[in-house]
Amino acid sequence: MVTKEIRRFLAERPAPGPDWPYRLEVLAAAALMVECARIDGEFDEEERDEICRTLMEELELDQETTECLVGVAERREEEVWHDWLFTKTIKKHFDEYERLAVILKLWDVALADGTVHPFEERLITRIASELGITEEDVGRTRTIVLRQHPGPSSLTSDAAMRPSS
Repeated sequence: MVTKEIRRFLAERPAPGPDWPYRLEVLAAAALMVECARIDGEFDEEERDEICRTLMEELELDQETTECLVGVAERREEEVWHDWLFTKTIKKHFDEYERLAVILKLWDVALADGTVHPFEERLITRIASELGITEEDVGRTRTIVLRQHPGPSSLTSDAAMRPSS
């Protein structure tokens, strides 16, 4: 199971404490990006590159952690993935703006190969709902990414990402 492999990888790291470099909520967000890329049955280089770039730059993961997480996801062809573990963690630790940023990055991953597959769209919509994000905000995040794609985007710099109230 993927979560067991991630836990085993993290168990080999220093114990959690002030110097522990990996936050569970960041790993949960990364896992959702990998799942989004895989859901259409095609995990291509553009999607993989987008995920790796995001993990390393935006979520501040090192190359070893990035490669481990993506590698674990690539090996789990037939496995059932319970992404509610990740959404629950994100909802608990991320504020509304950060949750919107996760949805924005999921759209980036889905569009990395040039198209949004209906499975990717349903996954993003479901995850957004589980994170307490309105349908209006889901639509806004998709519009933002469609306007920006294929250029790079940022998790925190877009003023249009402010949650609607």
